[in-house]
Amino acid sequence: MDDLLKMIDCHNKLSAQSILDALNVDGICILKNYFHQEQISIFEKEVDRIFIEKLDEIDILDKEGCSKDKRIFGAQKYSNFINQNFNNNELFKFISYSYTGRVGERKTLINLLEHEDGKIKNSGAGWHRDNHDCQFKVIMYLTDVDTSLGNFQWITNSNKIRIGYPTPRTTSYNTRYSDEVIKALLINPHCDLVDITGPAGTIIFVDTTFIHRGKIIEQGIRKAMTQYFF
Repeated sequence: MDDLLKMIDCHNKLSAQSILDALNVDGICILKNYFHQEQISIFEKEVDRIFIEKLDEIDILDKEGCSKDKRIFGAQKYSNFINQNFNNNELFKFISYSYTGRVGERKTLINLLEHEDGKIKNSGAGWHRDNHDCQFKVIMYLTDVDTSLGNFQWITNSNKIRIGYPTPRTTSYNTRYSDEVIKALLINPHCDLVDITGPAGTIIFVDTTFIHRGKIIEQGIRKAMTQYFF
């Protein structure tokens, strides 16, 4: 895990204000040891069950020559445990409201990314902002994730307030960027590429108006849940 970003170990005293402080400075904050191992195992089992039982709900995005992960949006409808402990998590709701100033609607996405020889796969396709103005998410890894397992990648100081609007891949979709544009951006001494890794249960509070992507998976399987706050 890169030392450029704030990580909070919940085995110590957890302060919501410390999460908000990190978000207000960096746009991102990482938590570890928030859920107990038993809870993490239940989350993973519920995700596995939903993917088996809701085959018709699976969406596979094939975009920009990558992505291709399996996704189900609205997983809170199919699992009381996910609904109660993730979708309706009081800390997550408090942080989202305090950071964005909006109550908003909540939806839980589950996704499964599996390496396949000869295929380029990640989560969410190429480098992008979700929105130029406002989008907040909470992401949780359900499997151990290192840099070979399609981890979340983040570029520091990359929202519009700090760097404006980089040249987009296409004029009609101006929140997505080519690898060449990102390479040029990283010459900026204030912009660093950070790989966010960690064990199952790692939680990422993130303002996705900063530039980010899921790294291309090189081996194994990565499972995750994402809480969208609209």
